[in-house]
Amino acid sequence: MIVETDGYIDLIQYLTENLPVLSEQQGSKAGTSSYTLRECFEEQLSVQIMSVCQQNDLDQTMRIDIVREADAILYDFEEVLASVLDNHPTLEQEEFVTEFIGLIKNLFDARVKA
Repeated sequence: MIVETDGYIDLIQYLTENLPVLSEQQGSKAGTSSYTLRECFEEQLSVQIMSVCQQNDLDQTMRIDIVREADAILYDFEEVLASVLDNHPTLEQEEFVTEFIGLIKNLFDARVKA
């Protein structure tokens, strides 16, 4: 669906290029959150996947395909971000994750509406 598209590959490359941003533990709120960067990615992705499904009239098969894609995306995140996923995110990192997952949602929206 989207994990084999050029747009998704570009987003994973962008994520890889921004690994230093996600590796930094400096800042006003560094490491003070009770959850990990992994949980932040998982939560944001699940919220956006639910949003895609709720905003569109999708049949069961399409919903299952979207959930499978989300699993593949999380697997890719684990591959790219393995060294930082257990860190507690800073506010800046949380904002980056939110924006990045928003871009993933845009790919789903474009695919569902096509």
